[in-house]
Amino acid sequence: MSLSLASLNILISSWTRRRISFYTFQEVAYIVDVYHRKVEPAKSLVGYALFISLFPHLIAGPIQRPSHLLPQVQKERTWDPAKAFDGLILILEGLFRKVVIADNCALIANAVFAGNFGGPNTMTVLLGTYAFAWQIYGDFSGYSRIARGSAQLLGFHFMVNFRQPYFAESLQDFWRRWHISLSTWLRDYLYIPLGGNRLGRVRTYVNLMLTMLLGGLWHGANWTFVVWGGIHGVGLATERLFVGKREITPSSSFLGRWARRIFIFNVVCLAWIFFRITSFSGAWEQIVGLMNWQWNPAYWTALVFLACYAMALFVVDLQLEASHGEHVFASYPYGLRILTGIAFCALITLFGANQESAFIYFRF
Repeated sequence: MSLSLASLNILISSWTRRRISFYTFQEVAYIVDVYHRKVEPAKSLVGYALFISLFPHLIAGPIQRPSHLLPQVQKERTWDPAKAFDGLILILEGLFRKVVIADNCALIANAVFAGNFGGPNTMTVLLGTYAFAWQIYGDFSGYSRIARGSAQLLGFHFMVNFRQPYFAESLQDFWRRWHISLSTWLRDYLYIPLGGNRLGRVRTYVNLMLTMLLGGLWHGANWTFVVWGGIHGVGLATERLFVGKREITPSSSFLGRWARRIFIFNVVCLAWIFFRITSFSGAWEQIVGLMNWQWNPAYWTALVFLACYAMALFVVDLQLEASHGEHVFASYPYGLRILTGIAFCALITLFGANQESAFIYFRF
C-alpha cells in the first residue's frame, strides 16, 4: 500500500513538473483553428515560431489567439513612437501594481498565513484572504500589463487580460473580466467542444463543472486547486440554474450594484483560500477559523496598510470601469501622460516593497 502511494506521489510530482504551460495553449489553439479553417496556416516556420515564442507572452501569457497575433507577426510593422510611449506607461503601471500593491500585500498575507498574528480567527483569516486577493490581482494584472506594454514597444498588440474583475456582479461576469485569455480559451476549446449549453440543463452543469475543475487542475496537481475550481464551477452552475441561458443583467440601482459586487468579491475570496493554502487541511483550518472571533490591537496596523494598498488599486480600476477603457492613461493629453509616468516611477521608488518576489503565475 505504501509503495502504491509512493508511486502515485511520484507520478503526480512528475506530472506537475511537466504541466501544461502557457505556450502550449497557443499551440493547441493554432492546431485546432487551422484544422477548422478559422485561420490560415503560418506562411513560414519563422512566423509560426515567433507566434509561439514571442517573449512578452512566453512565460505567463496572456495567451494569444492565432486570429489575433498571427496576422501581426506576418505583416510588416512600423515603429509608432506614440504607441511605444503608451506601452511604456503600461509597463510602469504594471510595475506599480506588482511592486507597490502586490508585493506589499504579500508581506501581510505571508505573515498572516505563517501564523505571525496568532492562530486562525475571524480577523486573521479575513485579513490574510483579502491581502492575498489584492496580491494576486495586482501581481497578475501587473504582469499582464508589463507583457502588453513590452509587446507594444515592439509594434505588437496583445489582448487585454483583465477588466476590473473585482467589479463583477456575478461569477459569469467575473470570468469575463479575470484572466480573460485563459477563461475564453477554456470556453472555446473545452466547454463548447464538450457540448456547452446545447445538450440540456444537466449536461450544461456537468460541462461547467468539468471545465472549472480542469482549469483548477491546470494550476497544479493538488486537491486545493480542485476545490478552488469546484467552488467556481458550483457557483457558475447555480447562476445558470436560476437564470438559464439569459445574461445576468447589471443591477439598475447603485446600492444593488455594489451589494452584488461585494457579495461576489467575498465568494471569490473564499475560493482564494484554497488557492493560497497548499494543503486541504490547512485551508479548512482557515475556513473553521472564520467562526472564531478574536480581536488584537496589533491587527490595526496591517488593516490600515492593506486598506491603503487596496484603495490605491481600487481608484485606478474605478477610473477604468467608468471610462470602459483598457488603458485609461492613453486617453490623457501627452503632457499629463508624462506626469503619470513620473508619478508611477515616484510611487514605485517610494513605496515599493523591499522584499523581492517572483510573479505568482511564473509557477504555472
